[in-house]
Amino acid sequence: MPAVEIDFSVAEITDGPSLIAFLNSVGKQTDYMTLDETGIKMSLSEMTTFIEESQAAQNRLYLLAKANQDVVGLLNISNDSHDRVAHIGELFIVVDKDYQGYGLGQLLMAEAMDWAKNDSQLRRLELTVQKRNLVAIHLYQKYGFIIEGTKQRGAKTKNGEFLDVYLMGKLID
Repeated sequence: MPAVEIDFSVAEITDGPSLIAFLNSVGKQTDYMTLDETGIKMSLSEMTTFIEESQAAQNRLYLLAKANQDVVGLLNISNDSHDRVAHIGELFIVVDKDYQGYGLGQLLMAEAMDWAKNDSQLRRLELTVQKRNLVAIHLYQKYGFIIEGTKQRGAKTKNGEFLDVYLMGKLID
């Protein structure tokens, strides 16, 4: 990673263009995510609405990691507004390939755990991760997530190969 300072901030409306560019870029970097080379498929107005809704909603966090004002990582925790499941947050994390291996994912996860424990009413976090993504699985397990099940054929490569996906969860006490 270049010797730069990484700043963390909650997503703002003004981050929309760089956020779209980041998500379009990381979609091309790996086939471990739902995103692919077609990118986020969101217009700037749709991204603006998404950011506004994240800011206004309770129990949601949209945290960006930036280097020189460019988004290089993000953490999203979202939840459903229905009372029966509003206590469950779905976690998504991604780091630009040029910034992987330097602990940025761990910093984002630490922020997520701190926020969930101290600043939200969430009592459970969950996520999905491809079974072959051993680095991510290790990171999630380090922060207390456990594998709760396997979703067979939960993803597919661009070559049509089906992939199993783990369902992971963590209780927040």
